[in-house]
Amino acid sequence: MKLRITIIATALLLLLQLVGCGNPDIQPLILDPIPWADGEQSLYAVTDIDGNYAGTATFTLDAGAATIDDEAWTLRREVTTQGDQEVVVVEMSAQGLRPSLSTLVRLFGPDRQQVKATYERGQVDMELTTARDVTTFERRNVPSDARDQRTILLLARALPVTEGYATQVTSYLPVADLLERVTIVVEGQETVSVPAGVYPSW
Repeated sequence: MKLRITIIATALLLLLQLVGCGNPDIQPLILDPIPWADGEQSLYAVTDIDGNYAGTATFTLDAGAATIDDEAWTLRREVTTQGDQEVVVVEMSAQGLRPSLSTLVRLFGPDRQQVKATYERGQVDMELTTARDVTTFERRNVPSDARDQRTILLLARALPVTEGYATQVTSYLPVADLLERVTIVVEGQETVSVPAGVYPSW
């Protein structure tokens, strides 16, 4: 079933366009000071293709990470729809938001699937466990600047809020072994209306 997420809680929004065409002036990746706080949580409603309520999605950001000694952040994304649940946890360094470990767990009734990905020096080691409790291991080479795909929008929040700023990020999704080069452009200012209120944004 095709799902979409709509905002039902107050969250800081940056309207940035992931551009697939045109020729923006690409600049080096620059991250401003982290704009979120320890314990930040945002709640979303999940609807089906017809707009009917189907579940919830919760994003939580916590300072620190089990696999990183230096300053770090842990992103937890939990989606529950019609009795099924998907939980993603990504641990990343505070400096550059580079991933160290990501874990995906899917629960479908009594079945449980898991993908654990460890990032280190241009390679990703994956541990995949099926619903029948069969575990396999895979290794993939990725660019050393790769970020976990689930953190790309988070990274976009930390970009300089300057009209016309454009940069590129290498995105990797372990569960699909999908490697992409993503262009992010700060288009300009807008006013956004959501159930929580009306907010100026970029």
